[in-house]
Amino acid sequence: MLRPMSTPQVVLVSGCSGGFGFRAAREIARRGHLVFAGFRDPAGRNAGRAQELASFAQKAHAHLEVIKLDVRDEQSVTDAIDYVVARSDGRLDALVSTAAYSVMGPLEACRPDQLLAELDTNVVGALRLFRAVLPVMRARNRGRILQVTSGLGRVAVPFMGPYALSAWAQECFAEVLFYEAAAFGVEVGILEPSAYHTDLGGPTVKAVGDADRLPYYQDQLVAFAEKLQSTDRGAGDPEEVAVAVADALEAASIPLRTPIGESARELVRLRAESTTGEFQRTIIDRTGLAPFVSRKPTDA
Repeated sequence: MLRPMSTPQVVLVSGCSGGFGFRAAREIARRGHLVFAGFRDPAGRNAGRAQELASFAQKAHAHLEVIKLDVRDEQSVTDAIDYVVARSDGRLDALVSTAAYSVMGPLEACRPDQLLAELDTNVVGALRLFRAVLPVMRARNRGRILQVTSGLGRVAVPFMGPYALSAWAQECFAEVLFYEAAAFGVEVGILEPSAYHTDLGGPTVKAVGDADRLPYYQDQLVAFAEKLQSTDRGAGDPEEVAVAVADALEAASIPLRTPIGESARELVRLRAESTTGEFQRTIIDRTGLAPFVSRKPTDA
């Protein structure tokens, strides 16, 4: 059920240079809300995508403004929130947190600096946003925070360890906030998309950086890459995620978690119907890695 649209919402979307954030900002603005689309370096390397959103807003007569927002920079986050509040008469009704990138490959070959950089964006970046928007929402005793994670949240997938780790951590942060912020009239929801291919790239993907350790995993990596390619060919339309985000903003109430897409919904079903060991064995089988995994999880 959707909420009455008597007053358009003021919405900040982070990570708009990527596929989900870009599309979500556009869909929310299309529905008549006032959207501030956060970009890292909108006048530099992301200028083209920022201009795409600005052109869309002009043609659609939508209330959408591109702003500078780097979730890794505390001052940038503070400045962005202050700007939004000043531009909207003290209001900030909703935050959509999508800024993320992923590190892919064997955990052994992931350099510590790579993991720290990923966590700084995906996890600490989300915390910076939460801390910045909560005082504004608490003052009005209302607000909604949507954290976009992944269907991999709470799933251990070989060769996606760093990204799965950050998705788990995002989910933990958001669920804790779900409980803590309710006393101030602030609702929190977690959106878990399936695997989607976006022409804008979705989360920026970086390969693990210790090349000396990669040869030991060559056979597994080839099998995993082939499975990823077949999954990518069957991926859904990423606009589904944008619609789900906009629907969650307009819903009368939201659940703690919302899977988006069939594969994410299937993961929820599998988890509900399986023991932990059975669930993880299924994940390993479906990633094409079963022949290479000599030890599989069992239940106590």
